[in-house]
Amino acid sequence: MTGLALLIAEAGGPRVALALEAAAAAAALGERVEVFLAGEGVRLVAPEAAAPLATLRELGAGLHVCQTALAASGIQASDLAPEVAPSGLLSFLAGVRGFRLLLA
Repeated sequence: MTGLALLIAEAGGPRVALALEAAAAAAALGERVEVFLAGEGVRLVAPEAAAPLATLRELGAGLHVCQTALAASGIQASDLAPEVAPSGLLSFLAGVRGFRLLLA
């Protein structure tokens, strides 16, 4: 299976905004989209900052967050939306073999 895998390591800025827009467009076209948030990017799943990911969630994109970065951020896994899966980079990449990778 193919699709788009988006890896985000920042919590904002024009690169992240464009990457999220591209991922939403791909999902709207029926492509499978999987998003992995690491580093400062995990702040995008904080309850008060989750709006940028709302469209992707509505379009059925898979949302994954780095367990290590989540712990470092102070965000509790219990505060995550049910569709956000804490995981590691290795397991994420294993699940998106053959996908195009987009880094932001």
